[in-house]
Amino acid sequence: MTMRRYGEMPKSLGTVEVCCKEMMFYQYLPIKLAGQMIAVWEDRLNPFSQLIEKCMFDFGFIYGNDTLDESNVYLTVKHLYQTEGCSFNREGWHSDGFMTDDINYIWSNNNGTIFNTSKFNLTQDHKISIEEMCQQARPLNDYQFQDSELLRLDQYNIHKVAYIAKPTMRTFFKLSFSPDKYNLVGNSHNHLLDYSWEMKERQVTRNHPVKS
Repeated sequence: MTMRRYGEMPKSLGTVEVCCKEMMFYQYLPIKLAGQMIAVWEDRLNPFSQLIEKCMFDFGFIYGNDTLDESNVYLTVKHLYQTEGCSFNREGWHSDGFMTDDINYIWSNNNGTIFNTSKFNLTQDHKISIEEMCQQARPLNDYQFQDSELLRLDQYNIHKVAYIAKPTMRTFFKLSFSPDKYNLVGNSHNHLLDYSWEMKERQVTRNHPVKS
């Protein structure tokens, strides 16, 4: 079995066209809970149905339908106006699902995420590793996929948001698969699902989406 290392490239699933006209901001909205078979979301999120279905099919094919059944699935959607130098996602190098087996799929219509393929040597600590990523990411190893390309990420894909060079509407999509409850205050609540989680306070520093 090939050993994974930090600094690997994500898997591209090809381009997908999405037409979203309504401004929106959803953060880690649960659309499927562990043990449930079907994902549900409100109608205004239907422009992202194709992306959701493509991600769920890919996850089940790669990791198995049993793993899919046992996973919570979280939807993040941001369709907002961005201004020069001001992104609606946190800046800086990071890894989604660091120190976990969580899988994330991301997509954007412009100003795509920047990945770095340097050979990172990272401490298994959320705060220290962020500092190490900044120190070890060599600019010549930056890579940016084309617009509207759907990508599958695991913890080994080091990335950051792109600099916004001019004002624009930007659509960002993320679908997260995890056995854990993403339980930070401010996460979106799905009123089509029956659940009641104790939500934990966020911190100023970059958070892992789970807090015990």
